[in-house]
Amino acid sequence: MWKLIRLFSLLLCGLFLVSADIKKEFDVSVQLIGKSTEEKPKLLPPETLQIQEDKSINLSYRLLEPPDKLEQTQIKPLKEEGGISCGEPKDRTSYRLGVDYYLEGKYGPAKEELSKVVAMPSPFKPMAEYVLGVIYAKEGKEDKALELFSDSCKYSHMYQKASCESYYALSFKLTGRVPQNKDPMWEAVANIKSGIISKPSCTDAVFKEYCQYVLEFYEGKEGNKYTDSLRLRKAIVLYQKGKTLQAEEIFKEYSTPAKPYRDIALYYLGVISAERGDNKGALSYASILETINPPLSENLYGIVSSKNVLLSRLTYSITGDKRFLDRAGIIAYNSGDYRLAVYNFLESGNVLYAVYSYIKLGEYAKAYELLRQKNRKSKEEYQWYLESAYWSDKSLEPILDEIRDRYPDLYREYTGWFYFKKGDWDKAVIYLDDPYYKALAYFNMKDYNQVLQLLQNRNSLKERLLKAKSALFLGDTKLARSFLTEKGDEELYLIGLSYFLEGNYQASIHYFNSISQNSPLKPKALLKLGDALYNEGKLDLAKEYYYQVLSNYPNSEYAKYATLALIGMGGKEIGDKQMETLLENYLKNYPNSPMSDELRYQLAKTYIKSGQEEKAKAILIELMNSPLKYKAILELAHLERDPGKKAVLLYKVYKEGNAQERKQARDELIEFYTQVGDKKSIADLLAEGEDEDKVKAIGIYMSLGDDQDAQRLAKALMQKRYRTQEFETYLLELYKTSQDRSYLDYLKLSKDPQIRPQALYLSALDYLKENEKRKALEDLVDITVNHKDSPLYNKAVIEGAKVLIELNAKRDASCFLEKANLETASKEELSVINSLRRELPKCEVR
Repeated sequence: MWKLIRLFSLLLCGLFLVSADIKKEFDVSVQLIGKSTEEKPKLLPPETLQIQEDKSINLSYRLLEPPDKLEQTQIKPLKEEGGISCGEPKDRTSYRLGVDYYLEGKYGPAKEELSKVVAMPSPFKPMAEYVLGVIYAKEGKEDKALELFSDSCKYSHMYQKASCESYYALSFKLTGRVPQNKDPMWEAVANIKSGIISKPSCTDAVFKEYCQYVLEFYEGKEGNKYTDSLRLRKAIVLYQKGKTLQAEEIFKEYSTPAKPYRDIALYYLGVISAERGDNKGALSYASILETINPPLSENLYGIVSSKNVLLSRLTYSITGDKRFLDRAGIIAYNSGDYRLAVYNFLESGNVLYAVYSYIKLGEYAKAYELLRQKNRKSKEEYQWYLESAYWSDKSLEPILDEIRDRYPDLYREYTGWFYFKKGDWDKAVIYLDDPYYKALAYFNMKDYNQVLQLLQNRNSLKERLLKAKSALFLGDTKLARSFLTEKGDEELYLIGLSYFLEGNYQASIHYFNSISQNSPLKPKALLKLGDALYNEGKLDLAKEYYYQVLSNYPNSEYAKYATLALIGMGGKEIGDKQMETLLENYLKNYPNSPMSDELRYQLAKTYIKSGQEEKAKAILIELMNSPLKYKAILELAHLERDPGKKAVLLYKVYKEGNAQERKQARDELIEFYTQVGDKKSIADLLAEGEDEDKVKAIGIYMSLGDDQDAQRLAKALMQKRYRTQEFETYLLELYKTSQDRSYLDYLKLSKDPQIRPQALYLSALDYLKENEKRKALEDLVDITVNHKDSPLYNKAVIEGAKVLIELNAKRDASCFLEKANLETASKEELSVINSLRRELPKCEVR
């Protein structure tokens, strides 16, 4: 047997290397920004420009006509009061006479008497005002009537409702609007005129005929009066219900020059044409409306022009109105055709929107030139002037001089960016007032704590991203995630990186996979997907992602990293000769790469595989002082022909390497000792391994008759509460050879349905030897209660009955025997059971 533990002090080996398995580590600086500083965020134009949307107008309100006559309530005469002696009050007399004259049709004397009442303070004044208003209305003096009705409406009297309705009716007729009111009918009239189609209530209405008209108007029905109004209202209701053809017939009827409401008819015909896609027809109607009703014409032009760029330009060619050129530009801009948008904006003279379009195209120099030629610039235009100068490498200083006093905030900000671009972070921090930009300068100074402090209570997207990156640079992954949502690609990427840094690869895979296909972060995400899968051991899937990077982004920096990853993996996808060439070329091109030691080790393994052992040894010796020494020793052990030296090399790694290296060395030593048949050394090595290896060691020790080492390991595992069926089976065997009941006590707690009843049965027998009958009985009862399917069940019943007999509990023993399973009992057990029954009294349950 090899005694290499003793030999090791005599045979020291000086060849030390590490395995070539390349762990996909997280390089924060590369993964986050790929360079030493983050650039100034670009000022972005709006994603879409607001377009004034022209919608069709409901012109029903224009069709509602005022009453064609004054409907009045019944005016009642006043009876004469008082005798000749006391006389009648003057106001009452004048009111009575005035009403009488009115009822007789004598309007002159009636007005004279009623005017006297109106001129004096009198309870008859409101009623006199109403009657006088009716007379003036009949005479065509509607302004005077309106004034009287208005005043009469304010007071409570028998004609108040009639006064109010007359006031609303004359107001509508003379001014075109209805005063705000709460009358069930006239409130609906006021609403309709304001564009809200409401249903009137005609109950108790004074203007009953007019109310019937308003109700028909609301319902879209035709009537005997106000025929044009009602017929066109019906057409609008039909149009609104989608009955376009029926509506169109009526509109055409009213589209001729002699018809009333011709402009409304023409407008709706234009709207219907536009909705049908008959843009030529719609434009024709709009053209006719230009002279009849310019606002409706303009709205109709707007409806047609909003459909696409071509129609907007066609509308411009008809009207000469440059706002339609602007609209053409906006439609092009919002659809992503920025080149067409520029063309239209330049023609319309909209410099700012043209600049937006140039910026969207990335043509900062053209945006700069356009703004340079503009004499008078707004603040926003100056901002884009500075922005376009910054990104087109033009001088900022002349522009800054122009705005120093006019726009000091812009001056400070872009002076800060001026220094930012030069890399003068200290000065940039002085001028940048905005916390985010200031924090960005600190970020580029690598002062990440200052970034977090400055942005502590700020939570815009860009600020959260900067805080998350700073937290990742500081190594605080949970803090980084607290700043992030799952809404954008960059946030998803950073969340994925945070989980990758923690080693939670499943979570990182989920987030990297969520990044959209066209995102600029996609190649980095694919790389990290490959790395995460690699670290999970899913090599075939990892290779797919690395090759996807090589295929989709062959000339990018990410292709270099993907190549490196594949080199690290090797495998079936890369042949030995191709791997050798890849490694040699990479090491030649990047000799100072931080991966050079690992790749040289890989190359050594490739040489070994192809039979070039001398080349391999030369590389391993060169790497003697590298951190890869123990894995290199393993490779040298593979090359070693001398069994003694081979074992020494493996023991060197086993005693000094890391856990993974030690395990590999131990496995190889076990294999080595297996080949030479040295079971004791195999057991000794297994005894120093994981718990399952210790169990195997126990089995080997027992097979060698080395119960002392077997029991030592068993006690250690029992101390750790270790349990497997194999281990517990060995414990049963150890009890049988040692009679150490601590094994039984341990096994009685087993959950294995085969092991536990054996332990209980052996424990009972052990207690009986010690004359501890009651303890024995407890174990036997446990078997009969909890392990009825055990082969030891009937034996436990028999032994339990015997114990009860010895305890002079014969009736209990008889009842205990009743538990026996006669169907599964052996002949011997049946014989014993029957024999005991003959000696015992009958079981009677009290």
